[in-house]
Amino acid sequence: MGLTGETVTVSRPGGTNRYGDPLPATEHQVTGCVIAPAGSDEQTDRQEQVTRRATVYADVDADVGATDRLVLADGTRWQVIGDPQRYRSPFAPAGVCQVHIERVTG
Repeated sequence: MGLTGETVTVSRPGGTNRYGDPLPATEHQVTGCVIAPAGSDEQTDRQEQVTRRATVYADVDADVGATDRLVLADGTRWQVIGDPQRYRSPFAPAGVCQVHIERVTG
């Protein structure tokens, strides 16, 4: 994970069919993303668990939602945390979409 433009794959849950069975997720790519590390926590009380956080910056109109998962270029899967925040500014004419993500291992 670095501070360079990357392509991320958005994996979106497919919902359920009329019997309540899960449908396959759909996937699409978002290009030109910047990924910035945002820290981590370690839980060692009766378990070995690490929670890593990062922030993804993409185009303001990037198709990313709160229930999506992101697959980064290195193949790691991350959960979107909360609603992506979209900003338009005179300093960034194209605008930016800020997506908080986290990954729990262990």
